[in-house]
Amino acid sequence: MTDLTHPCPSDLPTLPQIYRLASVNSRADAAGCLHHTAHLFHTQASFKACWSSRQLDARLRSGVLVSPRWSGPGRSENGCLAIARLVVLERPVAELGLFQTALPGWPVEPALLQRAHRLWEALPVSHRLLLNALFWDAERFRRFCTGPSSMEGHHHDEAGNLRHTVEVAEQVRALATDRAYVDRDLAVLAALLHDAGKAEEYRRRADGSWGMSDRGRLIGHRTTVIEWVAGAIARWRIRLPAGHEMALLHILAAVAHAPAWMGLREPQTPEAELLSLADRLSGTDDLMQRLLPNGAGWGAYHKHLGRRPYRVAAPELV
Repeated sequence: MTDLTHPCPSDLPTLPQIYRLASVNSRADAAGCLHHTAHLFHTQASFKACWSSRQLDARLRSGVLVSPRWSGPGRSENGCLAIARLVVLERPVAELGLFQTALPGWPVEPALLQRAHRLWEALPVSHRLLLNALFWDAERFRRFCTGPSSMEGHHHDEAGNLRHTVEVAEQVRALATDRAYVDRDLAVLAALLHDAGKAEEYRRRADGSWGMSDRGRLIGHRTTVIEWVAGAIARWRIRLPAGHEMALLHILAAVAHAPAWMGLREPQTPEAELLSLADRLSGTDDLMQRLLPNGAGWGAYHKHLGRRPYRVAAPELV
């Protein structure tokens, strides 16, 4: 089990136990002892920590999740809080809201991260743990939050994938609320994960544009997320409610209107149906907002719509 039994000193305000490491620097003194300074970030509290050791844990690099271990009362040294050491957390836990640890330098709006966090925190513990297990890897989580949802289609800009994911999850949650036959928690979890594999599908090119990764070309994001989910459940022994594991994998793999010869499955659960509807709606909304004219008339053509959208009348000015 992950050791989270070291709360902050009693003379300090209550602080989060887990942070994302923004940066770490070390300097050696004449005796060969290393003195370390690290910036720790969480939306609820961020601070600079300092400690000394004979060597620095090689796993301490920008982006990883860490927990400070305290050495008695809170003590400040040159603007830093003195700690005993900094521990890298490699095992995922359900208690941490990952979206609260996205670093300020990432190109994603704080309001979007807050929306994502609210969706996550409303889930049951097992579902929160599974999402955290998929994104405990620092680089994968950063790419999920900051990358596009497509290269030329909907939500193709920075943080587009997270914006699309949140829109879909919010739509699914709203649609499921008044439908007793839908398992809302399962539907929202699937919505939050349905494009998770795109964190490995796109890579930034040297010219700043987005290109398809080798995994994207050979495997694709649908298969990638199924691989991640199955691997996380097996590795961390995550126990979902009865029937939820197979249902989740079905939702993530199902493709509406796929030809029978492809061997893919149509959505066959209400949760899969809602995700399919919300996914298409979010993508179409984004394209419409970009392509419709400011006034009445025809907008711009896009191959994913297969047409130019038409606005009946100019929108009223508020």
